[in-house]
Amino acid sequence: MEDYPEELRTPPISLVSVVGCPELHQTISSFLHAEQPPINTLALPDFSKISVLSRKQKDPLSSSHSAAGILKRDWLSKHRTRVPAAVAALFRVDCVTGDPAQWLQVCTDLENLKAVLHGRGIKLIVILVQTYANEDVNEDLKITLRKRAEIDAKYLMMLVQDDTPELKQSLTRWDMKLTHLPAFFNFLLDDNFLSILFRLSSTLAELCNTYYREEGRKIRIRIEKRSFSSVELNIRYCFKARA
Repeated sequence: MEDYPEELRTPPISLVSVVGCPELHQTISSFLHAEQPPINTLALPDFSKISVLSRKQKDPLSSSHSAAGILKRDWLSKHRTRVPAAVAALFRVDCVTGDPAQWLQVCTDLENLKAVLHGRGIKLIVILVQTYANEDVNEDLKITLRKRAEIDAKYLMMLVQDDTPELKQSLTRWDMKLTHLPAFFNFLLDDNFLSILFRLSSTLAELCNTYYREEGRKIRIRIEKRSFSSVELNIRYCFKARA
C-alpha cells in the first residue's frame, strides 16, 4: 500500500481556500487541519492570486479523444489540493469602513472572486478581521456587503485577530491532539478568538458537505440520463458519485 499515493491510501478530505490577510493563514490552516475530520487549506495571500481557482480550459485537440482508464490520473489529488469546496474571503474591517477607495477595492475583489467561482457551485464565506475588539461594522454596511457577496447572514463572520503568546501556545497544544479533549475543549472555548475558529471550522465543514453532496447529485443525474455510451465513462461517473 505504501507504493500508492496518499489520496488512495487515506479517506477523502475536504479542501477550502483562504484568500486575503495572509498573516492569519497559518493559524487558520493549522486549526482546520487538526480538526476531525481534517480540512485541507489552499491559502492565497491576496485577491490577485484567485486565478488559480479558475476552471482550466479543456484542450480542444484532446476533447475528441476519450481519456484512458476509469479515472483521470490526478482527479482525487485535484479535489484534495486544487479545487476547493468553499472559499473564505478575508477583509480587514478598516478596508470596509475606510475611505471610498478602500470600499471600492473590497467590492472589486468580491466581484472578481464571484466571477471565478461562477457556475461551479463553490461556496463562499466572508470574514471581517478586526484588529481590536472595539472595531465594528454597522449593520447597514454588513447588509450591503452580504448583498455584494450574495451570501446569507450566517456566512458573514467577524474575527478579532489575537497574536498573544497564550493563543499561540493554545494552538500548538491543540495541534498536538491531546488525549484529554473534554477539559481542553472547555479551556479553548474560554478564548473568544478560538471559539470563533471553532465556529469557522464548523461553518466551512457544513459548506464543504453541501458542495460535495451537490456535486454527487449532478453526477447521479448524468448517470440517470445516460447521456454517454462509453462503459468506462459509466464506471467513472458511478465512482465519482460515491467518492
